[in-house]
Amino acid sequence: MMSSATRLLSLLIVPLVTVSATVDRPNFKATARVKQHYHRTGQLVDGEEHLLKAIIRWDPMIGAEEYQLCHNCNHISEETGAEKNGDDLDGGEIIEVDADSFCGGQACHVMPGCPQGLNKFHLRVKVDGEWSAWSNYQNFNVKEPGNFDHEEL
Repeated sequence: MMSSATRLLSLLIVPLVTVSATVDRPNFKATARVKQHYHRTGQLVDGEEHLLKAIIRWDPMIGAEEYQLCHNCNHISEETGAEKNGDDLDGGEIIEVDADSFCGGQACHVMPGCPQGLNKFHLRVKVDGEWSAWSNYQNFNVKEPGNFDHEEL
């Protein structure tokens, strides 16, 4: 027979064992490389001289199956990474990024036609079929070709 203390202890331990591990919120420390918007022929894209190509890079995450970038999204809590307004992107765009997308040894996304000015990105990762919360934002002031680090608003 099980003593009442043993039974109570087993009831407390079982929920701890059955709780699934959640995916950690990414520590998103990105860099951006900005280039002019060229055709593969080497010619500037007519009518899009004001647009630039941004290459957003970050350290790959162990077990990543997929990434998502949220470009210029204002509906994400910086404290928790949760979406504040459900499906309302508030003018932002979610971009799917394959886990095997690499640029110079780092996970990356190439964004042709990136608008000039401030561009804000959040990142989340899918591991074992589960999405993490969104990261804190990384902000890049896209104004001319070159390499850029995060810039505070």
